[in-house]
Amino acid sequence: MKWKLRHGQIETLSGCDGKGTAGCLVSLLLLLVAIFVGIKVIPIYYANSSFESAVRTEASRAGAHFFDDETIIKDVLDLAKRNDIRIKRENIKIERFAAQVHMYITYTVPVDLVFYQRNLVFNIKTSSLIGSL
Repeated sequence: MKWKLRHGQIETLSGCDGKGTAGCLVSLLLLLVAIFVGIKVIPIYYANSSFESAVRTEASRAGAHFFDDETIIKDVLDLAKRNDIRIKRENIKIERFAAQVHMYITYTVPVDLVFYQRNLVFNIKTSSLIGSL
């Protein structure tokens, strides 16, 4: 807001009134939208991060203890359940090659933001040497 000094009194210049209020309201609206999106999306990424860390640990454990594929899949499904991630047996692929266990997990999580719907796709790839920790 611009000010003008006239005869010892301060007056505002016309043409500036309301612009600060409109900008403040737009900024507040954008902040509220960002908070709403964060509340919807951040827990999904946090769950994925926690799940990915647990899967890497499980892969190391599976290689060190010579687990078979069914045991690995069962353990990964239990880890997913603990992290509130819905995956199926078909989302988990296990390969054994050159004394290594390779795990590939792909899953999607739908996100509904009222005005926008999207599926977040997560791919987890990990491997471990068989017989080593």
